Amino acid sequence: MTAKGSMDEKELYFVLAGEHVRAVEAEVAGVRSARDIECLHRMRVALRRLKATLSDFRELLPAREYVSLLGNVDKLLRALGQARDIDTKIAFLNALLSGGQAESVRAGILEIIDELAEDRSEIQPKILKWISRLRQKQVFRAAVKLRPALENTGMTLDEWARNRILARLEKFFSLEAYVRRPGCIRELHGMRIAAKNLRYTLENFSRLYGKEALDFAGSAMLVQRALGEVHSFDIWLGLLDILADSSGREPSFRRAVVFLRKECQSRRSAAYQSFLELWSDLKHKKTWARLGFFALDRS
Repeated sequence: MTAKGSMDEKELYFVLAGEHVRAVEAEVAGVRSARDIECLHRMRVALRRLKATLSDFRELLPAREYVSLLGNVDKLLRALGQARDIDTKIAFLNALLSGGQAESVRAGILEIIDELAEDRSEIQPKILKWISRLRQKQVFRAAVKLRPALENTGMTLDEWARNRILARLEKFFSLEAYVRRPGCIRELHGMRIAAKNLRYTLENFSRLYGKEALDFAGSAMLVQRALGEVHSFDIWLGLLDILADSSGREPSFRRAVVFLRKECQSRRSAAYQSFLELWSDLKHKKTWARLGFFALDRS
């Protein structure tokens, strides 16, 4: 692959970090109001993209500033992640009710929704605190002001980008042994994260390599989303194990837990099969081999 244009590492980082920070800032009002769960989702995605950009330029950035920025971003990301997990659970339960599939256990599901909503309300002040703290400390402005430097590496931006892509691909592919092992929950979750990181790195450096990099990023995104669906039901099943052990619950609550476990097991199985079909299709198309050749091309 050949890098396009004359953009250097400082310009590329400035463009990427600025884009992600603006995306975060655009969602602040919506996250504060908490009326639309997609505002929080978009802020979380923008922060993850900023974190991925910091990671892709890590060794080129001042170490102290990098560690400080990453620590601050991670604190907000953790709070957003907890909230997003509950938001999606409530949305899933409401969809079951509105679709009529769970009418027989409506009372128990409504009780679960109420408890989740209470947990969600406890997280909101933490989110607001961290947003205010990061803005007061001008963390986002500091992130954009950083200037990576390749001078002491002996590498061009093209070589740096190619090495980052290959490192992400190697990590991703190191988990292939677990693709056909549905019980390896932790490893499949790790593969989802590796797919996400590969996607973001390809998107970051698509400014250099254009549509072909974005096409590979799209394939990584498909894997990320497919495994994300599997992971969401793994999380559900873990929660349901806890709820099933709760004592002193009404029979309607227990019936709802039994219903949800059966529903989530079925959906987890279907999501895993969909992932297997996707993986087989991408392997048939030699997607990852082509990505490796793409990244190694020195022409």
